[in-house]
Amino acid sequence: MVGTILNKYFMKNKNYLHSVIFLVLIIFCNTQAQIITFNKLCTDFIKGYNELDIPATDLDYKVNFSGIKSKDELHKQETFFLNYSKQLSKLDIRKLGVEEKLRYHQINYEVNINLERILLEKKWNLDGRKTPDNGLYQLSNYKDWYAYYIKHFTSVNITPEEVFEMGESEVKKIQTEIKKIQTSLGYIDEDSFFKYLQSDTFYLSDKEQILNAYAQIDQTVRKNLYKLFPQIDIPQIGVMEWPDATASTPPGMYLDKANNPYGKDIFQYNFYRQKHNTRAMEWLYMHEAIPGHHLQFVMRNTNSDSSILRNNFFYFGNAEGWACYVEDYGKEMGLYQNNYSYLGKWQWDLVRSARLVMEVGIHYYGWSREKAMQYWKDNIKGQDEIADREITRITNWAGQALCYKAGALTMKKIVKQKLKQGNSIIEAHQFLLLHSDFPLEVLLNWA
Repeated sequence: MVGTILNKYFMKNKNYLHSVIFLVLIIFCNTQAQIITFNKLCTDFIKGYNELDIPATDLDYKVNFSGIKSKDELHKQETFFLNYSKQLSKLDIRKLGVEEKLRYHQINYEVNINLERILLEKKWNLDGRKTPDNGLYQLSNYKDWYAYYIKHFTSVNITPEEVFEMGESEVKKIQTEIKKIQTSLGYIDEDSFFKYLQSDTFYLSDKEQILNAYAQIDQTVRKNLYKLFPQIDIPQIGVMEWPDATASTPPGMYLDKANNPYGKDIFQYNFYRQKHNTRAMEWLYMHEAIPGHHLQFVMRNTNSDSSILRNNFFYFGNAEGWACYVEDYGKEMGLYQNNYSYLGKWQWDLVRSARLVMEVGIHYYGWSREKAMQYWKDNIKGQDEIADREITRITNWAGQALCYKAGALTMKKIVKQKLKQGNSIIEAHQFLLLHSDFPLEVLLNWA
């Protein structure tokens, strides 16, 4: 009965149906043609970009200045990016798929930030190629240069003033958290509390004990990972002492197997002066290993995205932002089960947050090293031994130290957006992990 009714309907409306089908086919073909055109644009863009031989960004701004190209080379770069700006404007983005739209905005981001860089470098050449010694503030157009460095390292459109305010807000928040822990541990006097934290009680000097402790942390995290993150097969990660560590060596570092001589994924810990801080072990493992850098790299390398743009660009804010972001989930991962390990997470987060204030102070407001050091002493208790290292770092590595906190806070916004759209926390995290090679500004505005 149903078949007979449908047959009569189709016979009666066959001309209308033919028109609809024809229209759908036209739309489909136009969409496919647009995607093919866009994919060719991507291929040509990468080919041309690589031929420009633009120097890779070094962490030290002085190295970057030394690599700035000549007037003729910068003109060639400018012509290239202006050409692609015009090509992108002619595309009908509405006819692209979701992933193609994201890639479209990624190319647009690259075009715009490179044109911004070229404009600054052209003026620097005209001004006599003078490299400042103690921060960008010594440049005549330091505000423009520092705004560029912020954008480059965070991949977020955020002003120096906003970074400074963010840092001050985070410092106050974290100081409150540390004070709560201090009070809960029964310490009324701040000086005696931080003096106790320097005692040998909190340091391991036996390497086997350190490896066993990290093995236990690894086991605990893997057991709880499914609660918040996608379930995938995560290769083991080797743990080893950071070779030849010095007073300038960071707490730890991740090296994926494609970029180290050890033949496997590695997490190196700082064993300078033959001791390792137990309060730092849990947040450090989460940052460098799982669910931080190691998980992100594994997901990035198993992503089925076939775009020619995939993994061609690296965004510090996405990488370090993710590793910083996941540290907040230590309790869900079965860690931070005692006040001291939880305190360790906040102590390092305080350093990261204070760096925002001091770095903007140095490069944008013209702070002296002495003023930055005084800010450290006024706001970070019990960590004076690394103050010189960190202030040297933010002076020489303009913008880099911002990518942790700015990246993490931006990821929180993206996750909040995803949850509002009806996604689960696992789906939100999967989205971030599968798009770890995108600028955060793109993911925030167009995800």
